Amino acid sequence: MGRQGLAHGALALLLVCSLLYLHDAEMAGMAGPAIYLAAAWAFLCGLALSHIIHEWGHFLGALTFRSRLTIKPRVHPLFFDFDYMANRPPQFLALSLGGLLGNLALMLVLLVTGDHSLVLTSLLAAVIGQFVYVLVLELPVSLGVMAGRDPLEVLGTHFAQGRPLFLRATVAGITTAVLVFLLYRPGL
Repeated sequence: MGRQGLAHGALALLLVCSLLYLHDAEMAGMAGPAIYLAAAWAFLCGLALSHIIHEWGHFLGALTFRSRLTIKPRVHPLFFDFDYMANRPPQFLALSLGGLLGNLALMLVLLVTGDHSLVLTSLLAAVIGQFVYVLVLELPVSLGVMAGRDPLEVLGTHFAQGRPLFLRATVAGITTAVLVFLLYRPGL
């Protein structure tokens, strides 16, 4: 468990430090192609940070409800396995909603900064786009379980849609990211 936390925490810290550096550089007058590379990097950082926080939200949600799970022995982006057979629907809901709450928390932190630099706008666009992507993929499952259906049955039915589901989620996430960027972008 310690290795997973250390690896994910170190990566998150590295990403945040790079974002702070780029934001400061932008505020100091970075221009030309460098500012667009910084914005692209900020977007990628937003996707990575969203993923890390989402997975740890899942983990903390599951842990809060004393779910049975197994930590993977090697560092991995999806660092634990939830035991669907040993856990009850409320434990599954805690796991599921924990991930969404992690994304929501990150999004709200960025929204209250009020800073509309290109770097932070790109970061915000990625985080909100990723949140929408995750909502399309995961919220219908949580709603199905809340309606009394079996978690494995809902997961199986929902994800049996395959590529069309992931395509819808991707299009929704990208569209949202573009709209957020256009809404919040600084004057260039």
